[in-house]
Order: sequence, then C-alpha cells, then structure tokens
Amino acid sequence: MKRVLNFIGKRDPFNSGHLPIYFYLVRAYSKFLIIGKCLDFPLVLQIQTQSFCNGRCSMCPYPTLSKKLDQGQMQWELYKKIADELAAEPLLSGIMYELHNEPLLDKRLFSWIKYFKSISKNKTCALITNGQLLDKFSLTEIKESNIDLIMISLNAYSKKTYQLVNEGLDYDKVMENINNLLSDNYVKERLAISFAVTDKNIHEVNQVVQHWHQMGVRTRVMGITNRAGTLKNYEEIRSKDIYRGTPPLSGRWRRLTYHIEENITGCHLPFCHMNILFNGDAIICCHDWARSIVVGNARTSSLKEIWNSKKMNRIRRLILKKRYEQIDACRGCSLVGRQ
Repeated sequence: MKRVLNFIGKRDPFNSGHLPIYFYLVRAYSKFLIIGKCLDFPLVLQIQTQSFCNGRCSMCPYPTLSKKLDQGQMQWELYKKIADELAAEPLLSGIMYELHNEPLLDKRLFSWIKYFKSISKNKTCALITNGQLLDKFSLTEIKESNIDLIMISLNAYSKKTYQLVNEGLDYDKVMENINNLLSDNYVKERLAISFAVTDKNIHEVNQVVQHWHQMGVRTRVMGITNRAGTLKNYEEIRSKDIYRGTPPLSGRWRRLTYHIEENITGCHLPFCHMNILFNGDAIICCHDWARSIVVGNARTSSLKEIWNSKKMNRIRRLILKKRYEQIDACRGCSLVGRQ
C-alpha cells in the first residue's frame, strides 16, 4: 500500500520550479536552531476565501464544527493585501485555495486567482475541490485564471462507494464535471484526482490509480487524519493500512521529509506551511479545524510578522522538543500521536 502514497503521474507543481520542501526545511530548521527564528516566509500558504461547504463527507468535521464557529467571506481588500504581499516574497512557492471549506462556493474565486497570477506568474496556484460546482464556471473562466492545478477530491472509484464516503454530493454531477474538464487539453494538463483512504474505500485504491493513469490524469493517494482531534469517528473509519495522512509531495522528497519529521524534528507543517481563514486569522496548522490557536491576523499584521511572531516561534520550540501536550492544536492530533 505504501508504494501508492505518492503524487502519481506528472510532476507535483509545488515541488517544481521552486525550492523543494526538503531543502526549504533544512534551511528552516538550521536557522531556527541557531537564532530561534524560522525562514522569513512560508513555502506554501493555504487560504480560505469563504468558510462554507456543500458536503457532509465522512472524514470531515465540517458538519459539526460549522455550527459552532463563525462563518463568512473574505473581503477583497484583505485578499488583495495578502496577495500583494505573497507576490513579493521569493521564498513562497504557491497558494492552495482550500481550507476547511468548498472553495467553489465562492463565485469570485477564479477572478481572484487571475489577479494573483497577474502579479506573480512564477508562483503556483492550486485549487482543491469536491468538484460538484465546477459547472458553475466556464472553461474559459477557468483557463483565463491561469490556475496551475485543479485537484478533485473524488475518494472513490464506484458510485456506491462514493455515496458512502462523500455524503451530500452527487457522483454523476461530479463525473460529468470532470469529463468536461477532460475535454479541454489545457485544463486536463492541470487536473488531478485525490483519494483519501478510509476503511470504506480502501478496496478501490488500485482501480482509481490505474483508471486515472490510463486517462492521463495524475492521482494523489493519502491517509486521513483526525483533524487535530475534531473528527470523532476517526478510529472507526480510518484504514489501518495507512500509517498517517500525507501532504501532496513527490515520492522521494516525501520519504526524506518524513525521516526528518519522525526521527528528529517532530511535525514539520508549522515550519513551512501557513494558513489564513476568511477573517484574516492565521492558525498554526491546516489540521486545526477547531481554530484552537490563532497566532495573528492578516488585517492588522503582515504575513511576515505573523510567521515569525513570538507566539509562533514559541510553538515551534515546543514542537522540536515534541511537547505536543502543551499545544492545544497538537495535543489530540493523530499526526503526532505516534512520535
């Protein structure tokens, strides 16, 4: 099973043309150990332009947490402030448009991506979506945004399994939307399929990989996490054949990164990955669905200031010492539970 835990197919856009994550982390850890500060800017920023979702997927805590947490849309002024700062930062590899939400519920999304690409052509923009709302956007609109990657969280091969895993979503509509994307070679080159493995769909992993490989579409296979302790049915649905959830990295860099993470440094995400919510709040990790630790706000501070703030670096010091029990967002996380 472990051999398919790679970005299978074409190159991973977040590790091409920019500083690969392994070398970034070597520099980040070295600087932190010497002076107590990380590199000046993250490698990847994950952003939430609005906080809502149209699904009730079995591996997701959104249906429960969305009733407890504030929801809303990011304002253009805040997005432009963030985008302009990102465009000027040489260390940044790119942006991921998805964070605890369904990004395509935001009708402004591709125009916002287009703006960022217009001021920063050398940085990667990736969209992660369940795919059901793709028909709300024309192929022309998608292409003119100059997006680099559209990853669809399919998580199944058959309709029967899809309905078990991706509750509330329409398999036929999603497949129709995927086929529409495949009809355009420009968009097809930027398409990828994501498969999050649970006990309900693990029997279809090989079929998914083989099918999409034959179609000329890359695939990403990964385990699920307990979303920093917020996914209450995690132990029931997780596949025992998957050791942990995996980030979207190519195979060899993934192995090197995990060797560092598991044996030396602890969790690497707060050393390379930044996450901004719709209201500008920066949380320490994309798995912190409860928003238990907010380290700053992009409305009142620059991203660079937040990234190396005293609060953020204090958390990094605890992570290096693997004192996860002292960090609210890490205490119950399945990613660090085995370290």
